[in-house]
Amino acid sequence: MALVLRGTVVTFDGEHRVLDPGAVYVGDDGRLAAVRPAGQDPPAGFSGAPRIDTGALILPGLIDLHNHLTYNTLPLWEAVGVPYQHHDRWVKEDEPPGYSTSVTWPAKVLGQAAPEALAKYAEVKALIGGTTAIQGAPISTRPVDGWLLRIIDTEKLPAGTDMVMTAALQLDADVLRDDRAPKLDGTRLLIYHVAEGRPGSLVRREFEELEPCLKPGLIGVHGTALGAPDFQHWQNAVAEIDAAERGTLVWSPFSNYWLYHDTTNVIEADRKGLRIALGSDWSPSGTKHVLGELKVADAVNGHALGGRFSDRDLCDMVTANPGDALATAWGPQVGRLRRGGAADLLVLERHTPGQDVYRTVIEATERHVRLVVVRGRPFYGTPSLMTAAGATDTDTITVAGLKRRVAVRQPDRTDARLDWPGVRRALEKVRKDPVAAWHDSQDALAGWGGPLDDPDAPLVLFGDMPEGDLGAFAAGGEVPPGLEIPHLDPLTHDAAYFAAVTRSGVPQLQHLAGYYP
Repeated sequence: MALVLRGTVVTFDGEHRVLDPGAVYVGDDGRLAAVRPAGQDPPAGFSGAPRIDTGALILPGLIDLHNHLTYNTLPLWEAVGVPYQHHDRWVKEDEPPGYSTSVTWPAKVLGQAAPEALAKYAEVKALIGGTTAIQGAPISTRPVDGWLLRIIDTEKLPAGTDMVMTAALQLDADVLRDDRAPKLDGTRLLIYHVAEGRPGSLVRREFEELEPCLKPGLIGVHGTALGAPDFQHWQNAVAEIDAAERGTLVWSPFSNYWLYHDTTNVIEADRKGLRIALGSDWSPSGTKHVLGELKVADAVNGHALGGRFSDRDLCDMVTANPGDALATAWGPQVGRLRRGGAADLLVLERHTPGQDVYRTVIEATERHVRLVVVRGRPFYGTPSLMTAAGATDTDTITVAGLKRRVAVRQPDRTDARLDWPGVRRALEKVRKDPVAAWHDSQDALAGWGGPLDDPDAPLVLFGDMPEGDLGAFAAGGEVPPGLEIPHLDPLTHDAAYFAAVTRSGVPQLQHLAGYYP
């Protein structure tokens, strides 16, 4: 329905206007009809629309440009071999807790035995942190019907065509040259993991293989092994094609430090003209959501980077910057509040009176998220704001000790039939007896008999990360007989999470707990 939200509107538009008070007019088509000072007349058609005085900040929904949703029920993986030299090392970790037993097998079983519940749990975890668009869709037997968030990998904006290519695993050089590079024609994107490892490690060669794709539309993830000359070469290659364009680098500082005890040289990337966006990566080595990752970036900025980036710069990394990067394929849809853009919104409590709005965003935790709107529809928020915004079919959920409402079930969608209690029950059932759940799901797949890409086929989700050594069980269609699936990773940054961070001993990550008093 059409809706008017009033409050302090942090637009992230070209002028970074802050309208206090301001009004955001959400059309019934899921788009923004207007963003105006509150005193101005409403646009046509909104005279009778519900008006909600939020008393809070209203900003674009956050964009997580690097994730792996299949794995986000799992806790932090406390691997013994850290720091690793590069991404090919930790996937071979077999010292307990080994990679395949701690990460691959649990995700594999949940993705086959409880795919809808797995997807919804991961989405709700992101929603709680104000995320409205996220990259990192699972590989699936057929398209998932009923996502809550905008899934960047599969979202068909604006003309009903999927214009985003992704690859978390390295592609052969000839595939990059002959297939992906020609498609980067100014209308498509390639989100690609590159040079993930410590500076000077051998994975830097991945950047050399990516040479044909150094064009507008390339979004490089990690780049931790790259240096200033690489960033300069990247930006020069993009500017040769379009002088107004910038390359985009996705920074995931928590995961970098967790696995490698080092992170991307974002100062040099910024100096050379690249656009920086943030991604929370995955729960085995990341934060719960990109609002948490923003705090890691802030801490690293203050303690290790000499304050290179302003508070506004950091907030741009989860709004305007990823939105501008996606505009190659989507047009100006997300990341900035402006007329005609997508109605993806985050309402945040002004938790510290008189504080600068960008500092307020950085220091906000899950407790301060009051409403999250995707495509003009309210999916998560306080009971009062969800009711006022017209939310239906919602469930109570407790987040950081506070009661919230979440809309998980969409009765008209094939893969959104579960409510929130049903999501948790389905996952816990698999956890209780993963071997039996695996066999039951195997029987269901065998009973289907048709092609797995058929719209009516059983849904199965597969991870997009390396599997490691699965042993002889995988070849026979079996799972390890003693497999244990960890308890569901809590939705918020809690005491258990910070205890694991403390045990890691990584100095750059110890500041995160201070944001969660």
